[in-house]
Amino acid sequence: MKIIVSGRGYPEKRNIIVNEKHTYLDFKYKNIWLYLNKIRNKATKANKTFVFYPVSFLMPDDAQVIHLFNEVACTDKRWVSTFETELPRVLPVPGVPKLANPALRKQLRLIAAPQCVAIVAISEATRQIQLRLLNAFPEEAPLIISKLHKLHPPQPVLYQGQRPEQESRLIFTFAGNEFYRKGGAEVVLAFSELASEGIVSARDVQVNIVGDLRNRYNFAHGRYQDEDYFYQHIETLIRGNALFSHTASLPNHALIDLFKRTHAGLLPTWQDTYGFSVLEMQACGCPVISTNVRALPEINPSEAGWMIECPLNDMFELTINSAEDKASLRRFIVSQLKSTIQDILANREALLSRSKAALTRIQQVHDPVRFKEQLNAIYALA
Repeated sequence: MKIIVSGRGYPEKRNIIVNEKHTYLDFKYKNIWLYLNKIRNKATKANKTFVFYPVSFLMPDDAQVIHLFNEVACTDKRWVSTFETELPRVLPVPGVPKLANPALRKQLRLIAAPQCVAIVAISEATRQIQLRLLNAFPEEAPLIISKLHKLHPPQPVLYQGQRPEQESRLIFTFAGNEFYRKGGAEVVLAFSELASEGIVSARDVQVNIVGDLRNRYNFAHGRYQDEDYFYQHIETLIRGNALFSHTASLPNHALIDLFKRTHAGLLPTWQDTYGFSVLEMQACGCPVISTNVRALPEINPSEAGWMIECPLNDMFELTINSAEDKASLRRFIVSQLKSTIQDILANREALLSRSKAALTRIQQVHDPVRFKEQLNAIYALA
C-alpha cells in the first residue's frame, strides 16, 4: 500500500510510519500550506494553519490514502489523521473566543466531509477532549463522531531481563529534553531533600538525569515562569551531590541501554500530551513514577507504576493561575515523589512486581503487530 504522509518526524514515526510492508511518500514539501504559512507569518504574523493542501497534479494515482498527524486535509483524496489533543488544531487569536474562531468551523467541515474517512485519537483523554469540542458544533458532530477512533501508539518489548532482587543500590532515571517541563527540577529537589534528611545516599541510590538544563521554559507555567535563582539552585544541587549523574542528551540506543539498567523511571511532568518515554521505560521492564496529566493514567496504571494524583482541569492538565498555584503544586509533587521513593526503597518486591506488570501491559496494549492490523482496518475504510 502507498500512503502519503506530511513529514517523517518523531510523531509520524511513532504513530504512522510503522509498517515495513507499506510505502510512505513524504509530501511535506508538496503541501501548499507549508509555503502559505511562511508568507503569512512574515507579512502579517498570522498564526500557523495546520492544513495539508497538496499540489494536485503531483498526487500519485496509486496512493491509497493520506495519513496526517495533527493536520486536516483539503483534497479530493481519502485521508486519515492521528491527533494528540484536538482536531482541527487551531491556534488562539487574541480577542477571539476559541469556539468563535471561523477557522475552527471551516476546518471542522473538512473533517465532516466524506474525503476524511477517520480521525484517530492517541489516548482516551484525547478522545474525550475531542468529544467535548464537538459538543459545541452539533451540525458537524454526528458526522465526525462516526469517524472517531482511539489507538494507542505501538511499542515493542525491548528487554526481558529482570533486575537482581538483592541489588543494594537502586538506580533511578529521569529523561526529558525539556528538563523543567518534564519535572526534572522536582526530581532534583526530592532526592536532595531525602539526602539532607539522611534517608538516601550515593551508597544506596543513583539518580541519572538526562535533560538539557538550558531548556528552562515550562509551557504549563504560562506567565509564572521560574526566576533565574531557581534554575541556578537546581544546577548547584546537581553539581554538588554525588547522587546525581547528569548528561544533557543521549542517542536513543544509549538511552534504552540506560533504561535496561534502571530500577525505576521518573516523569513527574507538568505537561505532556502522551508520555512516550514511559512506554520505552516499561518496555525495558522499568516501572515509572509519573504525574497524572493527559494520557499518563492510561499508560501508567498503579499495578505497573506509581501515580502522583494532581488536580486537573477539563483538558486533563494542570492549571497554574498564580505563582502560589505553582509553588503549591511543586511542593505537592516533591512530597509525593519523596514518599514514593521511600516506599520503593522499603519494598523491593513491589518494585519487581511492577517491573513484570509494566512488561506485560506493553505486550498486551501496545503490541506492534496488533497496531498494524488495527491501522490497516482503518485504511480499509478508504
